[in-house]
Amino acid sequence: MWKFSQTPAPEETDGRKNLPRHITLIRPPFISSMHSYSSTVTPPLSIAYLASSLLAAGCQVTAIDGLGEGINQIRIYDDILCRVRGLTIEEILNRIPLKTDIIGISAMFSQEWLFIRKILRSIKARYPHIPIVLGGEHATALPEFILQTCPEVDLCALGEGEETIIDIARYFPRDCSKIPGVVYRDTHGRIIKTQSRPRLRAIDDIPRPAWHLFPMESYLSSIYSHGPHIGRTMLILATRGCPYQCTFCSNKSMWRQRYLMRSVKDVVDEIEEYKKTYRIEHIAFADLTAIIRKDWIMEFGQALKDRDINVSWSLPTGTRSEALDDDVLKMMAETDCRYIIYAAESGSPRILKSIKKQVNLDRLAHSMKQAQKNGLKIRCNLMLGFPQETRKDVLKTILFQMRLAWLGVDDATFTLFTPYPGSELFQYLRDKGKIAEINDEYFQSLLCLLDLTKSSGYCEHIGPRELAFYRLAGLMLFYSFYYLIRPSRIIRSCRNIFLAQKTETAFEQKMLEMLDTGRISKNKIRAETVSSHAGG
Repeated sequence: MWKFSQTPAPEETDGRKNLPRHITLIRPPFISSMHSYSSTVTPPLSIAYLASSLLAAGCQVTAIDGLGEGINQIRIYDDILCRVRGLTIEEILNRIPLKTDIIGISAMFSQEWLFIRKILRSIKARYPHIPIVLGGEHATALPEFILQTCPEVDLCALGEGEETIIDIARYFPRDCSKIPGVVYRDTHGRIIKTQSRPRLRAIDDIPRPAWHLFPMESYLSSIYSHGPHIGRTMLILATRGCPYQCTFCSNKSMWRQRYLMRSVKDVVDEIEEYKKTYRIEHIAFADLTAIIRKDWIMEFGQALKDRDINVSWSLPTGTRSEALDDDVLKMMAETDCRYIIYAAESGSPRILKSIKKQVNLDRLAHSMKQAQKNGLKIRCNLMLGFPQETRKDVLKTILFQMRLAWLGVDDATFTLFTPYPGSELFQYLRDKGKIAEINDEYFQSLLCLLDLTKSSGYCEHIGPRELAFYRLAGLMLFYSFYYLIRPSRIIRSCRNIFLAQKTETAFEQKMLEMLDTGRISKNKIRAETVSSHAGG
């Protein structure tokens, strides 16, 4: 039997009164490979938005931030070959209030699944009567797989969660058929998918993230950041969704292709609120695809000038060059934009076409050159190991990377392609038999993203070891050339990393993080003993 508060059935009262009294939302710790060179330490935007929606609907909410509440804890889990930054499983269990009616867990990335599954098993073992809901991109992409292989999960929420979580609080588990956008297991064990939920359109009306429930000072005072560490940094979303169709991306299954932008006034109001409440120095936009309309950026820049808010800002998530012309880049520099990431992905026009990346490399390079002239720090994301990539394609990408070093682009990093569930290339590899089974080995293969000792095995023409060599060689060539032709930047980087502990580029940030992670790991790694296997 479900352990639910004794509230009336939905038909017996109005919407607010029939909600369960208490929801516990859990953000898992950060999971990476054992030799990862970086940790993504950022506040949990997704569950902060969910928490604010629940509070607005009259629910009580407990938020457990498995990363923020244990930023300086790092452990190795040998059984699933990963490194975990954050709370132990036992610490998470001890934070769940006994009065909880529903536990909601965020599962954003599929490489985190093996550890999240350990958490789920431990929670269900200690609190067998509390239903568990899973949301996020991983849950959206593989809901049937999760419910078939993980009996601890009772329902998966698909896509945007603000309205779904309220309906879950109202109807689950009494009548799940009334909840659009979920997959659940009925009383006979059958897996049922309800009708799709329409995307939210009035995104200015969504309550702002309930940051007061989270340990924000741990993030704001940390050297870790979403991009370079420029001071007390707050994440913000100005848009939702992505209008593009890149075949390697799983965002289509999460958001579909509707791209919505908040009003400039609403975004700047939020920034001003954070400046007063948290004394922030910097804003990092965490949008899937950063602003792509020139008129929006120009209006945003003018609003920053008019209000004299005096915060710097950055676009540390991959964007395109369409809106970043000379006028826009000048405005960004004038309003203290510090950092932009461009998303080229490949230097091969053939590969760009095959992955449906509508990018003109010459136009992109021109935009980056103009950004550099305006004093902006720039990074370009590149990727190797796409299924149909050849050595010729790899060579073109490395040559494009060297072109960027000559232009003055500060970072041009290589990642290795990994097939995320929900992406077009994932389905391609499934159809080809390259991913014969979705199992633990597959999920572990996704951990190669931030680990130079691992490689991707999904390229049809190049082996994993060769791909790993190209990635390492490309990175070494780029940064060697970058610093060789600009030796003064060596001094700048050393000063930023070792003295100021504020960084201007991704390379500097990764070096700073590696030094700090090494300091923490020296005393704390492999400290997990009994609790690491709890419920696992």
